[in-house]
Amino acid sequence: MSARMQVGLSDDRRTATLTFLEGSGLEGSIPLSLDQMTQLISSLGAVRAAMVDHIPPPPIEGVPVVPVFRTNWAVQPEALTEGSLIAFQHPAYGPVGLALVPADARRVVQALTRHQGMVHSSRDAASKPS
Repeated sequence: MSARMQVGLSDDRRTATLTFLEGSGLEGSIPLSLDQMTQLISSLGAVRAAMVDHIPPPPIEGVPVVPVFRTNWAVQPEALTEGSLIAFQHPAYGPVGLALVPADARRVVQALTRHQGMVHSSRDAASKPS
């Protein structure tokens, strides 16, 4: 299926324009502010979530992921599961969070601890085997 619309960013990076392409059945374009773009992304995400609600999440192992390197994040208790919530500001999607039940939180702690043991960029990295 080919795209029937495209979104472009203004030169000053303050607005975007959603333009309907040939074959969409519509003509014209819609200017969007940052708030409007955020609301559109949120609405699309909510609809997508409803569309996949009855489908088990696919495996994530081996799937390419685009990491976020510059963000604000927080870890806090999550009351419903008595686990933890990892929340961060995603540059493309806004605030997102992952709720972890206690067993999954332990797995994350174990994995991060292992990863810290693999880090070569510390001050004493020269004395560590590579």
